Amino acid sequence: MYSAKSISGLPVIQHNGRCLLSVWDQDWDLAYELCAVLNQLEDQPELSLTEFDRKWLKAIDRAFQGVVQHA
Repeated sequence: MYSAKSISGLPVIQHNGRCLLSVWDQDWDLAYELCAVLNQLEDQPELSLTEFDRKWLKAIDRAFQGVVQHA
């Protein structure tokens, strides 16, 4: 289950106690909305991403991590 928790005053989205994502600007509404959507997706596997979508997201994530590390 996904949940929002405060860490150092910032909302952080967690899954099974593991931190996944910090939310900018202390936007608690966004954090709660993201948790609700993620929990819904987890409960309804037919809404899950396709293999193509997963590959595309992984490619974007790798590119984003490379940009962040060089910043």
